[in-house]
Amino acid sequence: MSKSPAVTVMWDYTTPYAKFVDYTKRKEAVVVNDTSSDRLVEGIDQETAKEIAKEIQEQTLDYVGYIDYMKRNYATKNDSKKFTGIFTDKTLNASTEEAKHLKDMLVEAKENKSLLWRGVISFDNDFLARNGVYIPKSKEVDQEMIKKVVQKAMVNVIKREKLSDSAFWWGNIHLNTDNIHVHVGLSEIKSARPTFFYAARNRRERKGKFSQKTIKGIKSNVYNSLTREDKRSIRLDKEKKIASLRDKLLKSMVDKEADKLERMDRFFVDQVIDHLPKGKKLRYGSNAKDFRLSKFFIDRYVDHQLQNNMLVYKNYQAVTESLLDDYRYAYDSGGKEEKNSIYREVTKIYGREVARTLRTKENSQFMDKRMADLRKRLGDRALKYIQEIAKKRRKSNIKDLSAANQKLVKEQDRNATMVHSEEIWTKMGYKIAKNAIPITLVVPIPEDDEEENGKKQSKRKQENSNSTPKGFEEVEFYDERFVEPIDSNKVRLDIDIKALKSMKKEDLLDLVELAQSVSKEDPENRRSKQEVGVFKYALRQRILEERKHEIDASLELLNRYENPVVADATFLDYKKMQFSDMKNLVELQLTPKYKLSKKDLQQKEALEFKYVDAVQVSISKVDQKMADQQREMLIHEIKLAKNVQDPSIFELLKGEGTTKKVYVNELAIKYEIIDIKRSINLNNQLIKQTKDEVTQKELRKRNGIAFEQLKELYSELSPDESRIAKIQLEWDYQHDHSFRRQISRRIDQQRSGARRTSYNRVSHSLVKGLSMALRDDSSKRERLLRQLEQEERREKEKER
Repeated sequence: MSKSPAVTVMWDYTTPYAKFVDYTKRKEAVVVNDTSSDRLVEGIDQETAKEIAKEIQEQTLDYVGYIDYMKRNYATKNDSKKFTGIFTDKTLNASTEEAKHLKDMLVEAKENKSLLWRGVISFDNDFLARNGVYIPKSKEVDQEMIKKVVQKAMVNVIKREKLSDSAFWWGNIHLNTDNIHVHVGLSEIKSARPTFFYAARNRRERKGKFSQKTIKGIKSNVYNSLTREDKRSIRLDKEKKIASLRDKLLKSMVDKEADKLERMDRFFVDQVIDHLPKGKKLRYGSNAKDFRLSKFFIDRYVDHQLQNNMLVYKNYQAVTESLLDDYRYAYDSGGKEEKNSIYREVTKIYGREVARTLRTKENSQFMDKRMADLRKRLGDRALKYIQEIAKKRRKSNIKDLSAANQKLVKEQDRNATMVHSEEIWTKMGYKIAKNAIPITLVVPIPEDDEEENGKKQSKRKQENSNSTPKGFEEVEFYDERFVEPIDSNKVRLDIDIKALKSMKKEDLLDLVELAQSVSKEDPENRRSKQEVGVFKYALRQRILEERKHEIDASLELLNRYENPVVADATFLDYKKMQFSDMKNLVELQLTPKYKLSKKDLQQKEALEFKYVDAVQVSISKVDQKMADQQREMLIHEIKLAKNVQDPSIFELLKGEGTTKKVYVNELAIKYEIIDIKRSINLNNQLIKQTKDEVTQKELRKRNGIAFEQLKELYSELSPDESRIAKIQLEWDYQHDHSFRRQISRRIDQQRSGARRTSYNRVSHSLVKGLSMALRDDSSKRERLLRQLEQEERREKEKER
């Protein structure tokens, strides 16, 4: 199979401002250096386009010379004294008179300052041969077939570009180059193209460039029309199969009754419903801010259904890929060069070519569009299904109202479902929101109300008009959308914690980040803040579960390591002890607090203090005791790691490719993080202690610089660690005891203790020196490691 594209399209235009030459009076056609050409090339690189232009000299000719040159120099087998090889929308072989008429129309078009478009449609000969259009041995070409195909394509070109009714075109098949090609000319007697001022050429011009969609359409029409019937039938069968598989996937979104959904599906559905914006018509493609959380859970629901129907989904992808392979031959160069699969636009400005890429690879776009279309369809189907469930769940008291009041509700608020007066909502523990829109209904006046007229606190109004019957009054009611709890602490979250924790860590990371952004946009929304806390808790639990598996795997690998040298054995023993402690800590952290004994709680506090996560620990907890403890441990581990002789040990601990340098560097980063967090903590304490505004401003400025340093350090960690570092996995509202009590048995809050460990304290001068070094932005880690080496040398000298 040839590696050339099956069909190549190149299109440019010339303006009526180019030098006019009457080629009919010359023996040889003169090539005009037209400095105003704009060329749009689809499917090939610029070098190939230039080669085509060299072979096909019509691309450089102006109006009259163009058709005369084409007529006299490219005679085909169908040429005769009466007929030419030129074809148009009306004929497959134009007569000499028709050719002369075309020339006259071009002269008129030029006088009217219309544009002349020049196109080349080039074919891969192997493609034509496979489809019975070309016979290589005899060099025979089915010119009639090619001409009819081009006629059909040109109808769409004129339609797409909205050319005037006076538009006319002509073409000719050329057989004297390596690849068979068709040359096409197109113009308008009276142009409908808009004009604009072209600053680069300092003049007004008509719009010449055709859209990429038009160029793609030419290729698509020609390719599909020339493809053999049996191949078109195969593609059609694939399309039908894709449609069938898509229908199965769409059906899987809605094939279960709401009460028969499995736990994860039910959880996703509940969360979508809980976060759906009220009173809005929604589609999956909506980017509304108040739809983001619902859309997130719709995506998770869709993902879960696809996971349950993975065989169908894989088949859909495979058949789509297969169909893509069929089209790939038409749209790119078969992988010859990546640049051959792009659109290129070349503009000549004062003789200099300026090129730019317009589109990415067509085949990848094809696959992306197909998968994006499937996702949109699945999302819309899932949303509609969930909305139907929400309707069935929603309680409504509208039907309990009188017929007259039902009509009033419908007229004033079609989305209302549960309406009460302010008095009733207050008794139920709710208050009317600031943006509430009232619904005025007519209700009987209570007997006691008649006696205490004027003392009511509600918004009732006695109307002595013909519209209000006697003994009735107008009262403002409010839909449930416009009320909120009087006591925000009594807001209850109905979230399936177990299902939430079952989500993937990556999904939980996305959810926490999304929930945080939503909460920041509405800081008064108590529910949003509480949700952020619950989502963080689930993420933290997920991380702990993964960490437990990682620790088990690391211990198993370290225990298999045989016959280490002394320095390596010391490091391995230290890591085994560390992993054993951390395993105990993770197990305690995963256990609900109410299940822990007093001894367990004490052990948990001690281990949390000893193995505090430098990234996740909140700044407020990094006091002097914790900072010293972490510095000691990190320095001790760095010393042991630097003495390791077998580099494969670091790969056992951190994965393939981890070197001693990388391992030590990560420890140094954590040292810097602790040091910076400690300095921020100290500054925060000083800000609280001083009342001097200048001092406070300076301290806040220092903290701002320190936070930027933290961001830089986080970016040096792995992507997951970096993202987690930006999310404080602690409770945002530690003073909120009422909220803790509501879910104390469902959520285990991490608390750091304040117990010292048995590690030897490093010298105060060294700690102070390291702190000073770390405050310098340049070469922090290098200074730390250099000082450690000096410390080691001094210790060795003392031993001697």
